[in-house]
Amino acid sequence: MVKVLLCHNPNAGNKGHDRDSLEAALKLAGFDVRYASVKDEKFADAFDKSVDLIVAAGGDGTIATVLTTIPDRSIPVALLPLGTANNFARSLGIAGTPQELVEMWDPERTCPVSLGSVTGHWGTSLLLEAYGVGVFPQFLLDARKGKKPEGADNLRQGRTLLQKALKRAKPIEIVMTIDGKSHEREVLGIEVCNIAFTGPGLPIAATADVSDDKLDVVLFETDNRKALMEWVEAPQDDKPPVTNRKGAKVEITFRDAPTRLDDASYEATGGKHSIDVTLEEIPLNVVIPVKHPAQKTPEKKATAA
Repeated sequence: MVKVLLCHNPNAGNKGHDRDSLEAALKLAGFDVRYASVKDEKFADAFDKSVDLIVAAGGDGTIATVLTTIPDRSIPVALLPLGTANNFARSLGIAGTPQELVEMWDPERTCPVSLGSVTGHWGTSLLLEAYGVGVFPQFLLDARKGKKPEGADNLRQGRTLLQKALKRAKPIEIVMTIDGKSHEREVLGIEVCNIAFTGPGLPIAATADVSDDKLDVVLFETDNRKALMEWVEAPQDDKPPVTNRKGAKVEITFRDAPTRLDDASYEATGGKHSIDVTLEEIPLNVVIPVKHPAQKTPEKKATAA
């Protein structure tokens, strides 16, 4: 029997997302389950080598907490996306209810996923989603205010707030160095992305590949302000109107602009800042669900059509 460590946010609260429901789904699929709350101050002590699979259950914040805490990255990780945007799971093509997903897991069928490492004036932090400067962090700061709606309304409100941030954003001067090559630009913002989707479920790094050992540097150009605002309205219709670069090591130098690290956003502070973003050498191994044969036939027919 596969031994599982279920890492979960007990405050998730949604029906079917509570501890008992998740444990029941895992046990029904034949897993031997041990539970750990990400809210426990001793959460990091829950990891040991006696488990065969680590399950990260929650929204993007919870999943980031789990994946950046795992001490032994050789142990495979499975995802139960329980949030609204589910950017990390979405970037890997993982979606479904806990009951559906647990029956599609094979701990030996994994994809290598690199974590980012960000170094600045505070020290060094691990990165799952993105590090950004300028308009996107400002949108996240704006999103803190007021009560958050649920479900699709949450994403809709987030996209509206991003459009407003784009409309009033002032250009910032940055110097970015990608794999030793420097560029000086005036932009609305810059995002160094590790995955395709970020924020309110937007694929701003459409060319990102979690296993190519490259970061995607996304520039919000001042000349594309209107096009960006229109794209946010219907992001499924076209590629984002951004400038994209790839690199294994990125340095950004800037002044007086808000910043963000994954979901955490910070107000602008005075002075000049230089940030280094790289990728960790040892990747995580994330389980990619296997479709049941009954699900593959309609998929093939849809492709043929």
